[in-house]
Amino acid sequence: MVFKKLEKSFYAREDTIKIAKELLGKYLLTDIDGEGITGGRIVEAEAYLGAIDKASHGYGNRKTERNKNLYKEGGYAYVYFIYGIYYLFNVITGKENNADAVLIRAIEPEIGLDIMTLREDKKSKLKNKIKNGVNRITSGPGLLTIALGIDLRHNGIPICENNEDKNDLKLKKLKIWLEDRNANVTEKDIVETPRVGVSYAAEHALLPWRFKIKGNKWVSR
Repeated sequence: MVFKKLEKSFYAREDTIKIAKELLGKYLLTDIDGEGITGGRIVEAEAYLGAIDKASHGYGNRKTERNKNLYKEGGYAYVYFIYGIYYLFNVITGKENNADAVLIRAIEPEIGLDIMTLREDKKSKLKNKIKNGVNRITSGPGLLTIALGIDLRHNGIPICENNEDKNDLKLKKLKIWLEDRNANVTEKDIVETPRVGVSYAAEHALLPWRFKIKGNKWVSR
C-alpha cells in the first residue's frame, strides 16, 4: 500500500505547537546509503519556537554556522550533534527565517527492524538500549537517529517533495520523509509535559511543549 507523504503545506504553517501534536501518529521514514527503508510511528515530539523561545537554537534570532539551516522554510531537516555522541533530528516548520522546529524524540519502530538493530549494534558505546527487558532502540532522540541512519549529512535536506536541496541538485528521491498512515491520535491520547534537558531556558523550561502518546512504551525515559 502506498501512503501519502506529508507535503510542504503541512510544515509551512505557523502554529508549531499544533504541528508538533499532529506529528504524533505520523510515520518517520528513511532510505539512506542503500540499506533499505527504516522507520516507524512518531510517539513523542517537542516544539521549539524560534526567536521567542529561550530553549531554541534560534532564540533572539541568533545565527551561527551550526544553526543556519534552522532558518529555512518549513519542510527541511535540522540535524545537530550533541554530547559528542548523538545527532538529533528536527522538522523545520513555518516561514523562512522563523527558526521554528519540532524535535522528534521517539518513534515506535515498525519498518526495517533488522537494519535498525544492526546500526545500533555498530555503536558499541550504546549498549544501554535494553532496559527492564524492553528494547529501547528508538526511544529517545539520539537513539532513533542511530537506528534511522540520520547524521549531519542530512542537516538542511528536504523532507518533502516540493522543496529543493540546493547542495544536491541531482537529488532523485527523499532520504528522509514523513507519511500520514491514518493513525488516529486525539487530544485525549496526548500527554503534555515540560521539555527535556532545557534547564538553561529559565522560565521557558517549564513550558508544556513536549507531547507524547499516552501509555506508549516507546516514549523516552
